[in-house]
Parts: sequence; structure tokens; C-alpha cells
Amino acid sequence: MSRGSLPLDIKTRWNSTYLMLQRAIKFKVAFDKMEMEDRLYNDYFNEVENGNKRIGPPATVDWNAVERLVKFLVIFYNSTLVVSASTTVCSHKCYGEIVTIESNLSRLSTSLDRELRTKADGMRAKFDKYWGGMKYFNKMVIVASVFDPTKKMQFAKLCFEKLYGKETPEAKAMYQSVHTLLTDMFKEYSLRLRRDATGGQSSQSTQASSSNVQDQDQELGENMEDSMDLVDDLCYERMDFAYTELVAEIGVEDARDELELYLKEKVENPKNFLGTEYDVLSWWRLNCHKYPILAEMAKDVLAMQVSSVAAESAFSTSGRLVDPFRSCLSHFMIEVLM
Repeated sequence: MSRGSLPLDIKTRWNSTYLMLQRAIKFKVAFDKMEMEDRLYNDYFNEVENGNKRIGPPATVDWNAVERLVKFLVIFYNSTLVVSASTTVCSHKCYGEIVTIESNLSRLSTSLDRELRTKADGMRAKFDKYWGGMKYFNKMVIVASVFDPTKKMQFAKLCFEKLYGKETPEAKAMYQSVHTLLTDMFKEYSLRLRRDATGGQSSQSTQASSSNVQDQDQELGENMEDSMDLVDDLCYERMDFAYTELVAEIGVEDARDELELYLKEKVENPKNFLGTEYDVLSWWRLNCHKYPILAEMAKDVLAMQVSSVAAESAFSTSGRLVDPFRSCLSHFMIEVLM
């Protein structure tokens, strides 16, 4: 393909069909010229195979059908390249690709081209059946996009408005549901990390103060307890004791501050070099001290595997390489060939 050759079609892989047709369109003039000047080219289509004459050469109606199919398949091909990556994090990109497919299918469903509209309607039905409707699928896919500092909730809001319309009740409800899910997750992680920190405190930290300070605190505490016994009937209340009880119950951190700070700060707008993309993991690695709880959440959310395409492709490729005539290949050679 690097020299401009046509890739072969593989019947079990639709993306190979797209690549073949997409490249063939660029050679349309060459095909037409061969039909006019190349006798061997025309003789090929005059041959009979399995009792039937070969179809071809491609006519104008065939090229129109190819262009129509390429416009349809490119929607899925580009999204597949994004979500099937196996060496980079892609969970935060998944929702954007889902909305891209949804919006393009909706647009093609109203196309003036009847055949293209029919294909879009059929695929739209399969799309809705797979995801169970855009309102009911797992919102963790949306949450993963929020943990991309270049998108945050602004990207999710844009997607909701694209799907349901700007300022519509459906868009507002989706936005609120995702924000509520983020808040609940943050509270859960806050409590869990606080329990871990409390349980993991070293006994040495309690012995850091000097013995004189400990004696003074002990004496102060005993005197205060004695005085508290004397005025217990007067409902005497000290604010430092009340605050100690409050800290024991909910902690001194407000679980909303860190999340709200992250969401309200402006999104990152990096200028990446051509051929490179923004490294989400590096950003969280650098900002884990600023957002310690969110960083723990990001570790779990961004680790989600959103597609099994890479694994299935590996098995599919190995199945084509290891046939009955090449069954003695070593696993090192198979890896090289794949």
C-alpha cells in the first residue's frame, strides 16, 4: 500500500473491503484506461468461472456504488482505529466515537440517496439494539471521557446537545445524571481512601512528640475532664470537642472541593506535534498530588478495556497463518509473521 498498490479483500474482515474500495477509487481512471486499451484485462472478464461469466469490468454504476459504500464504511473504520488500539489508553475516547457513529447514522437516515438511507436505517437498528438506546447504556463510558483533561464535562455536554438538542430536557437530564454519578463515585473513593489512611497510620507517628508535651497534654486533659464532671449538669459544650467528633465522622475534607476544582478549571489545550496525541496518563501522573482522590479514580476508570477487536484480530491473523501446511512453525516465527 505504501507504493500505491491495491490491498486484497478478506471476506471475513469488512475493514479490508473498505481499504480495497477506498484505494480503488483513486485508480478509477487507470481501470477505465485498461478497459479501453488492455486486451488481457478484458479477456479476464470474458472467462467462465463455476459455470458463470466473471462480473466486470466496473461500469459507472459500479463506481457510484463503491463511492456510496465508502462514505458509509468510513464512519465505522475511523472509529475502529481509535477504540481498537492495544498499546495506548482508549477508554476516554470511546464515548466520542459512539456519538460520532450515532450522529452520522442519523444524518444518513435523512439522505436523499435511497440506497444509502436504507443502509443507514438498517445499521441504526443494529446500533440501538447493541447499545440498548443511548440513554440506557453504561454511563461509565461517559465518565471515562470526563477524566480526559482536554474534554472534562464540556465534551460530554456537547455530545448530549448533539444527540438530543441544545437545552432540551433529555440533554439536561443526561448531564445531571453523569455529574451525580461522578459525585457519588468521588464520595465513595474519599471514604475508602480515608479509611485506608486511618488504618495504616504508623504507631511511630503517635510517638513523635516529646515526653514533656505528652505529659502536659495528659495533665490538661485530666483537668478538663474533672471540670467537665463538675458542670455536666449545666449542658456545658466545648467547640473543640464537637469538632473532634465531627472529624471522626466525616473527616476534615469536603469531598466536593477536589472534584469541583477539576471540573471548573479550564480544559487543557495542548499543541501536539504532528503524528502524536495527548498523553492522558502523563497528565494524571503529574497532577496526582493536586487531585489525589481523582487520580485514584482515573487509574480504575482509564484502565477499562472498551474493545476486544485487538485480541480477536490476533486470533484471526494467527488462524490464517497457521494452516495444515504450516503447522510446525515455532511460536517465535508465528509472532514475527503476525
